[in-house]
Amino acid sequence: MSIRLTILNSGKADIIETEPGDTLLKILRDNGYSVYAPCGGRGVCGKCTVNVRGKGKIRSCTFYPDRDAEVILPETGEAVILTSQSLYLEEMPFEKIIKQPFTTKPFGVAVDIGTTTVVMYFLDMLNGKTVKTSSFLNPQRTFGADVITRIEYCQKNRDGLRELQTSLIKEINKYLDDFTEGMDCSHENIEIMAFAGNTTMLHILLGEDPVPIALAPFTPKFTDKQIRRAINTRLSINPDGSVITLPCVSAYVGSDIVAGLSALKDSHTNYLYVDIGTNGEIALVNKDRIFMCSTAAGPAFEGSNISCGMAAVSGAISAYPGFGRYEVIGNTEPAGICGSGILDIVAYLLVNDLIDETGLMKEPFIVYPENDIKIIQDDIREIQLAKSAIYSGIRVLMNLAGLTFNDVEALFLAGGFGNYIRTDSALLTGLLPGELKDRIYPVGNSAGFGVLQYLRSEHFGEKINRILKKTSYIELSGLDEFTTEFALNMDFRTG
Repeated sequence: MSIRLTILNSGKADIIETEPGDTLLKILRDNGYSVYAPCGGRGVCGKCTVNVRGKGKIRSCTFYPDRDAEVILPETGEAVILTSQSLYLEEMPFEKIIKQPFTTKPFGVAVDIGTTTVVMYFLDMLNGKTVKTSSFLNPQRTFGADVITRIEYCQKNRDGLRELQTSLIKEINKYLDDFTEGMDCSHENIEIMAFAGNTTMLHILLGEDPVPIALAPFTPKFTDKQIRRAINTRLSINPDGSVITLPCVSAYVGSDIVAGLSALKDSHTNYLYVDIGTNGEIALVNKDRIFMCSTAAGPAFEGSNISCGMAAVSGAISAYPGFGRYEVIGNTEPAGICGSGILDIVAYLLVNDLIDETGLMKEPFIVYPENDIKIIQDDIREIQLAKSAIYSGIRVLMNLAGLTFNDVEALFLAGGFGNYIRTDSALLTGLLPGELKDRIYPVGNSAGFGVLQYLRSEHFGEKINRILKKTSYIELSGLDEFTTEFALNMDFRTG
């Protein structure tokens, strides 16, 4: 059989001729390809992910190809991110949390529901191995780019909540179908699902009215852990199984932040955890205290509200090292620009004096003339608003804790956007503090990793509870200090 290999964003391709019988990981290694697998290929760590066309993301150590296949390997930068995850995230020892399974072959599914992207991790509940990972764009994006527009849709349309809920559940069920078909099992074998996500996403998933989240005093229907019988959720799993949503902190700090923060190793005393997506959530850990806030960064870093912006999918310019040079997801012709690419381009414009410190742009900047991909003045203003919100939120929490940047041992950068931005661009534009230049560490999809650990170990749930007890939520919208900081940090300057 033939294995056709493509290395993401490199343009490199190769064909391996081999015989069936070995795992894909072994085939790749035997042919000189380095695939990161810190657990040694035992199917435990879930770091050896590759993309097999027609099957999605799979663990190469548990996949036995038996026919011709096309495999997309992660680029070097993505491999570095996976390495960072293993350095800073804590893998919990597996415990059988399903004491009396309904079936002889029970599976669990850990799901991270992002506003833009949904990631599903399929776990063998007998041995703790992650057997498959799937990801897809959140179908709710057609109803609005951010949580506020989706809440407004629910408010203005009588069946809005039902539409949003159905679109998500239908897509999740599609991937549950794919899993059961590939594993030659039934939906009844899936006995537990655990979800992490922002508070709005979890409300919509469970069919709870999210409108109060957007109205002062911003009181969601729930923030604590929810446990539902599967039969009442329309999810295609064992009807007697459990559907669990991890606990949130507030209307705008969800269980994704709690799960991600809980997934970090206990190796620092004072540190920042920043998740930059359609909203910017920030946690400052100060010994036995934790301060959290959410900033209204808007969806600019997800590619929305940008004239030629798009999500981080095939065709998106994801990096811009210099004039006329760019990296495109999927090695295709550029179709638009995602958040990491936008930040790179703004940094390039600053360095080359094509915009000034105030963000003033003399003329549009052409990125890819063939498809009229460009950056305009309004795009620069969107980035200024978003980056000022993030940086100002960090400043407010630092002041509340009485810390200086010299006291901060690390800044852990989470979320899809946080994975792929170049740190130099984030510092140059003032998105992140320049004082922390050598202490910024990407930790990948730590929220997804966290909800996976919740399924692996009851002790992880105890760790979540300890973090919640130490947490104070800071509502920035009512603070004059945040308003002042926001105005002062609009310019493109660090420090």
